[in-house]
Amino acid sequence: MADAFRMLIGGEWVEAENGETMDVLNPADGSVVGTAPRCGAADVDKAVLAAAAASAEWASKPMSERAKVLLKASQLIMQRQEELAKLETMEQGSPLRKTMNFDVPLCAEQLEYFAGVARGLTGETLPVGPWCMSATVREPLGVVGLITPWNFPALMVVWKLGAALVTGNACVVKPTSIAPLTTLKLGEILMEAGVTPGALNVITGPGDTAGEALVTHPQVDKIGFTGDTATGKRIMKLASDRATQVGLELGGKNAFLVMPDADLESAVQGAVWAAFFNSGQVCAAASRFYVHEDMYEAFAEGFVKEAASLRYGDPMDMATVLGPVAYEAHRDKIEEYIESAKQEGATPLLGGERPREAGLDKGCYVAPTIFGDCRNGMRFMREEIFGPVVGICRYSDPEEAIQMVNDTPYGLSASVWTKDVRQGLVLAGRIKAGTVWINEHLIIFCETPWGGCKESGWGKDLSTMVLDEYTHTKHIYIDLTGAPEKPWYGLLK
Repeated sequence: MADAFRMLIGGEWVEAENGETMDVLNPADGSVVGTAPRCGAADVDKAVLAAAAASAEWASKPMSERAKVLLKASQLIMQRQEELAKLETMEQGSPLRKTMNFDVPLCAEQLEYFAGVARGLTGETLPVGPWCMSATVREPLGVVGLITPWNFPALMVVWKLGAALVTGNACVVKPTSIAPLTTLKLGEILMEAGVTPGALNVITGPGDTAGEALVTHPQVDKIGFTGDTATGKRIMKLASDRATQVGLELGGKNAFLVMPDADLESAVQGAVWAAFFNSGQVCAAASRFYVHEDMYEAFAEGFVKEAASLRYGDPMDMATVLGPVAYEAHRDKIEEYIESAKQEGATPLLGGERPREAGLDKGCYVAPTIFGDCRNGMRFMREEIFGPVVGICRYSDPEEAIQMVNDTPYGLSASVWTKDVRQGLVLAGRIKAGTVWINEHLIIFCETPWGGCKESGWGKDLSTMVLDEYTHTKHIYIDLTGAPEKPWYGLLK
């Protein structure tokens, strides 16, 4: 029988006030992994009020104490590594070899990083004049709402939650309805690690009810959101009524630019990683490939050969590299893009049909799919697919390539593949994106900022910059003259 999970509100594990629940399905076979509360506006209100009530106590703790809580949580995560990894695999479909060796360890590493870097958070003294001391201090915002996606259910929560908690904010987290269970487990771990009751709340429910109630709540000081661009735009509109701060990490349609002097083997291996890691369900995944005409045939042949060798199947099998996509409607949407590419004249080079292997018929599987002879104006080359489907275009000169790379409403990431590092740096400077890799794609570190431009959002996750996202700078002025009347007061006499 599937486990029944509860929400975390005010330090207590509770059901939704309306009594409703929602099934969380395993995308590998359609079975029910567990149930979670389907909360409404009343539950959101309780969670926000609990956060507001706990905010002062949590914020008053020394930074060192909050950092120790995160460090303890990172240790507990690794102690429960297998439990968390299996749960995420079952609810989201990502292979166990990935969740065990990538997602869960990175969650622990992220909390360690936030705990360490936050202790270096300082203000400044400002030399405005000898008659005063003028300084800045950094303070928590208060109550922050965090809305997180389904592609990395645990890691995306930790990206935001670790930074928000360690800087002294009280948090209300609304994970995706597709895969909320791992987030509830993380809430359990953080409470065990010593977070003040009420300073962390986890609510579960649909975005159009629970999410919108969180965004519009009058006591929420900031919304941090990772997800698709359309939802991000909706959040901006809702938050604008109260001028609530928003941080948006949105979609991407990321370019992979292969120069004529690139190392072919490196580019091919990098392309497979960039396109098909997590079945392409990564906002920074490469989906638009621009290859110089002199390299095109060799690159396409190598790319197809390597992609065809990827092992997909049961995500609980440690030999599996690619599992199903996260849910049925998403698989259907990906297949619509595949049909669109065929209808617009792209040449199928690999995939394009559902896997026919035994045992996969009940799952949401999409085989790695590559199209050649693509044009930039094709629908599937312009819209974010968020799946294992890519297109390859030819180009003849760098100017043409840069124009195509930048011809997108998105600006999250891109990569340039060349043996000429100088050329790579010049091209990177001309690409409009938050991150440009040279001879690499889809590698992210705690220490480096993450975030895009254009319709890929604004604000940063990770690095020391994320501390700016969850604090505000207060200026404090101290008079040193001791005089009852200052010279400038004479302007009023």
